[in-house]
Amino acid sequence: MALSFLTNLNEEEFKNFLKEALSEIIGEGLTQVKNNIPEILDVKQAAEYLRLKITTLYEKTSEKTIPHFKKGNKLYFKRDELQEWVLGGKVSTHEELQSQAASYTMRKK
Repeated sequence: MALSFLTNLNEEEFKNFLKEALSEIIGEGLTQVKNNIPEILDVKQAAEYLRLKITTLYEKTSEKTIPHFKKGNKLYFKRDELQEWVLGGKVSTHEELQSQAASYTMRKK
């Protein structure tokens, strides 16, 4: 039955069918992965999430360069804040820097 359905599709319809099916499958998989990571992470989970050594994570908390919480002797991290921290370290490309320099020069004239 499914084979007859697929053979009745032209090439463009078949491609669209595959795109939609793969998007649905991938979307469900990503949702499951995200749901498996808790919102509040301990040191070990945060180190795994960031792919850092635990000692490196401790260094960053003592330098106060990474967002964290302390309750008693325990350190905790919010997953969303860690993601924002990582994304905040974006390095600009040469093109972006040239564009910024050009717009700065135009504003200062």
